[in-house]
Amino acid sequence: MAGFLAFGAAGQVRPLPAPPTATSERQPGPASGGTPESAGNAADKTNDLTPGLSQKDRTAIFEEVWKRISERYYDPKFNGVDWNSIRDRYRPRLDLVNQDSEFYSLLNKMVGELHDAHTRFHTPRERIDRERLTTLTPGLSIWEVENKPVVISVDPGSEAERSGIVPGMTVNSINGTPVARCLDQVKAAIGGSSTERAERLRLYRRLLDGEPGTNFTLGLTDQAGKPVIASVCLRSIADVPEVTCKQLPSGYGYIKLTLWKSPIHDRFRAAVDQLKSSPGIVIDLRDNPGGEVNEVLKIAGYFFTHHEPFGDFINRSGKHMGLATNGAGEAAYSGRVAILMNESSGSGSEMFAEVMQETGRALVVGRQSCGCLLGISEFKKVKGGGELAVSELGYMSPRGHRVEGTGVIPDEPVRITLADLISKRDSVLLEAESALRLQVRTSTTVP
Repeated sequence: MAGFLAFGAAGQVRPLPAPPTATSERQPGPASGGTPESAGNAADKTNDLTPGLSQKDRTAIFEEVWKRISERYYDPKFNGVDWNSIRDRYRPRLDLVNQDSEFYSLLNKMVGELHDAHTRFHTPRERIDRERLTTLTPGLSIWEVENKPVVISVDPGSEAERSGIVPGMTVNSINGTPVARCLDQVKAAIGGSSTERAERLRLYRRLLDGEPGTNFTLGLTDQAGKPVIASVCLRSIADVPEVTCKQLPSGYGYIKLTLWKSPIHDRFRAAVDQLKSSPGIVIDLRDNPGGEVNEVLKIAGYFFTHHEPFGDFINRSGKHMGLATNGAGEAAYSGRVAILMNESSGSGSEMFAEVMQETGRALVVGRQSCGCLLGISEFKKVKGGGELAVSELGYMSPRGHRVEGTGVIPDEPVRITLADLISKRDSVLLEAESALRLQVRTSTTVP
């Protein structure tokens, strides 16, 4: 689900993008930019997929996946899981598998026993999406608000928007099936993740799952309590990092970053320069799943005048690999900073927010983050076109906080409400502006 920090051999950070989005593990917010692919490109993807696996192939892949995790997983205690017994429990289930889709589901259930969002198995389709920097999206996102499945965002220009779907609508059914039953069906097919929040995210993202072009009929209730029937379609879009910036009416600057992928630091620096006269800057990392650690450190360096320690990666043997900003001698921005987070802010976003918060350089506003912060060195492709990612590096913040399994705790928590969605009121942003105003009134000293 959430994004991840990529760390390559010999200390070199590798440019690995965040996982496939929307139905395949991306954040539940609007898709991160891009344009729909043509039908021809979608057909090309099908040609990349290899023929079905034999029972012998599945057995070999199963053993390879289990062994690679056994040998490379960052935690020798496997998060308290008896990894040998996991193999013994799942191996007999191979005899009951008749289709590749069932086999890939079995692998993900097995890997999910580690409760680690970064260690996961991608199907051939998901691998192709990751390599081509594309993602499938239904054009909307669903999340639990006030104990109801609710549309929390709709992508501009999407079929969902053209169908009249707006944030705040309650989702009652999908293709005629009550949404509660759909959730139960999806829950039985997915593995665990780093936190309960991460598991819920995965659950809701998989509600609208399928191949490109798959149509869904949604039964909804609008804000007036009237039933609405609308159709959406899974489309493939480019999944590239985006930076947007603007001056808010309050006078504060606003920068939204969707993905920590090179060379996005250049565009981020341009945004900072544009807003450098602002008394404070709000950095919006909501729905940002992570990316490359080098980008995190480069962007963080814009807010410090020195080499600022950014924690440690820790490998299986206990060796620490220290992280730090470059230290330019002069910060690109020395004013107040607030960072917006939610449960879909993961990995690199969590590292940035955690250290900025620990050093007193920024306030964190919003909702507790994913709790998904580990390091991956590579994706291992297997026969049939699938691939395995294994967490080979743990992470510890400068103050010894293990973000994995916990997440970043906001200084100013703000919950999502139906009233805010319906009125299009961004209460998290408003709270961040209020916090910045309070900081300016109480102190003019920059950390």
